[in-house]
Amino acid sequence: MTKLEYRKPCLPEKDVELIISENFGLRPEKIEPLNGDRSQNFLVRNKGGQKLVLKISSEFDREDSLDFENQMLLVLNRKLAPHRFPRPVPDRNGQLITSYTARNRKTYLARLFEFVEGTPLASVRNISGKTWAQVGKFLARVDLALKGFYHPGQRRLLPWDVRNVLFSRERFRYIADPAARRKLDYCLLQYENLVLPEDHRLRKQVIYGDANEHNILLEPGRKSAGRVIGLIDFGDATESFLAAEPALALTYALMLSDDEDREKVASQIIGAYHSLNPLKKEELDLIFYLVLARLVVSLTMAAWRKSVEPGNAYMRISEEPGWKLLDYLLSENPEKWRRLFYRSCGFETDSAADRKKRLLAFRQDHVSRALSLSYQKPLHITRGAGQFLFDSEGRSYLDCVNNVCHLGHAHPAVARAVARQMTVLNTNTRYLYDQMEAYVESLLSRFPRKFTHCFLVNSGSEANDLALRLARNFTGGTELLVIDGAYHGNLTSLVEVSPYKFDGPGGKGAPPFVHKVPTPDPYRGLYRGRTEETAERYAAEVDRLVAGLLSENKKLVGLMAESMMGCAGQVIFPPRFLKKAFEIVRAAGGLAIADEVQVGFGRPGYFFWGFESQEAVPDIVTLGKPIGNGHPIGAVITTAEIAGRFATGMEYFNTFGGNPVSCAAGLAVLRAIDEENLQENARVVGDYFLKRLRELQKRHPLVGDVRGLGLFIGVELVRDRKTLEPATAEARAVIEEMKDRGVLLSTDGPFRNVIKIKPPVVFTRGDVDRVIENLDPVLRAHD
Repeated sequence: MTKLEYRKPCLPEKDVELIISENFGLRPEKIEPLNGDRSQNFLVRNKGGQKLVLKISSEFDREDSLDFENQMLLVLNRKLAPHRFPRPVPDRNGQLITSYTARNRKTYLARLFEFVEGTPLASVRNISGKTWAQVGKFLARVDLALKGFYHPGQRRLLPWDVRNVLFSRERFRYIADPAARRKLDYCLLQYENLVLPEDHRLRKQVIYGDANEHNILLEPGRKSAGRVIGLIDFGDATESFLAAEPALALTYALMLSDDEDREKVASQIIGAYHSLNPLKKEELDLIFYLVLARLVVSLTMAAWRKSVEPGNAYMRISEEPGWKLLDYLLSENPEKWRRLFYRSCGFETDSAADRKKRLLAFRQDHVSRALSLSYQKPLHITRGAGQFLFDSEGRSYLDCVNNVCHLGHAHPAVARAVARQMTVLNTNTRYLYDQMEAYVESLLSRFPRKFTHCFLVNSGSEANDLALRLARNFTGGTELLVIDGAYHGNLTSLVEVSPYKFDGPGGKGAPPFVHKVPTPDPYRGLYRGRTEETAERYAAEVDRLVAGLLSENKKLVGLMAESMMGCAGQVIFPPRFLKKAFEIVRAAGGLAIADEVQVGFGRPGYFFWGFESQEAVPDIVTLGKPIGNGHPIGAVITTAEIAGRFATGMEYFNTFGGNPVSCAAGLAVLRAIDEENLQENARVVGDYFLKRLRELQKRHPLVGDVRGLGLFIGVELVRDRKTLEPATAEARAVIEEMKDRGVLLSTDGPFRNVIKIKPPVVFTRGDVDRVIENLDPVLRAHD
């Protein structure tokens, strides 16, 4: 066990009877076990109807800690009468803590308390806003009564104290689901980065620290909720953040509330508490993160309890609602809650609209207009969590297009790996360091055995540029085949080979050494259908191009192809087209370059790399975007022969490519994909997404085609399914309306009529349902 784990006593009934009779001189009529966390508890019924509670403490609780609880209870009973709290009962010797040596020769500390009559809040079905406000005010009174209270035992190290939430990581091993562990670790990361630095500014005092619905007592004998009259169970009382008191109460209140009521409940509790015991702005800024911290503590404690005390259902009572609340809060914008807390306490909030105007003005003055912004009304994004993005105005957005943050925004394993390595070493590749070996070895293990060499760079564009250099050097050729509509990067060398750019706005057409293969688009292309025959016809186009070049005595560099095309409109090639095309090019002396910058690392679901879906084996593979989950990394993977030929005497040096921090980020991404089974998640959720979208296709004539593999999906909108007239304006309107509904999508393709869907691979079926529930009425309005 770790120092914050413990074993609850389990004394037999005979020992319990002896404690009551020998130490307290009582002969009770009945003794009944009660639920408890660290202590073994009993309801003691005496003659005449008197009820007492016996608590036998675990070894975890020292005598000074128990005395602290007793003295705290005496203070509250004195200051807040007639409100009710357990009152300690002395033993035969007048002591409030008694010791007993059991037959197992262990000595136990025990205490006796008067039973507090009342109706637990948990027994009330529909808790009114008035009751929640009472809870907030009652806790404020408790904390005011304890202000200035001091006892040597109050600074005890308790697992339930949110100030000790980082110890919860030791209990992650009791949670089997890796996605659940990731969510909890994200909460810890927020605590480390947002709460810990403010620790010195947050007020601290003794707080009750356990205002859950089972410990809050209402007037007894009432059918409906009466007024709050008392509290029980002070085992988690300690010196902690004052703001933790309302935050913990809010945590349990939110578990009991429906989604549509949660903001109102939060406002009532925080506002009522503040009305008697004013909170400071710096405390309100962090209450959201203290709620997350309490959930981490509660859920990891439940998981630990399940392993050591599987029969104790009471200790897992908050488990299911806790996970539901955590998922809800991780989709919520913390800024929305901060503003809610401010309003509840009468504080003004700053104007997000004014900040946004300033940012737009600055961008217009100092950033080239060649860099575009998404949406007619651009978003000011301030934070991200998993598959969600949050703006400055408090809105949350389900991110369905940001394939750079492959594992989700602010993935804790990647963030920690980068931060940790940055504190140790970051340098260039002219030195030996372990991180490069570890990363490259792990990366190469995901490829066919022929791939033995890796060049690490900083982006997908750098990777594609280097791939062209390698291919030109190896073949001595000049002529390059590319697929119409392809995009390979933003460097001059890549704009020249990207039809998406050179044939697009501002483009100057293809250079003479670039030759376009028709887009193998089974829906809108030169040849239609998702069959082997269609693939053969497109391969014949490649063969025709190659033959023409050879007949002119021109030498091939090769074919550069995205394994699945993004900017061309989320195009999935007909079966084995890429395999056939690569074989034709290779037979003519060229090399096959697979651009995996957008689609690699398990996004296809059924395959780790897109080229595998085509049964193709390239000579060079380029990687970027998802490789570092937002950290700038790229890579070129190739064979020993191609890499060896590149050593011409001219040094290849890349200042930042493959630095230790980048390697740490890349390795963390690979490990997370494996540990969280994210390729399989992309397969399962992607299949479900396609199924739901095809259901929409049946209902909406605007949807011409639904295509995809894993979580790489396109929805093509057309005005006429026979003529395939592109619904460009409608697609643009759909994207804007979906943004207003909190779902981020984008369009692409030669007519900008294809809705692109490429979310983080942590996307869930619930997220899919949310997209469909919003997309259905939006499409209906444009059919």
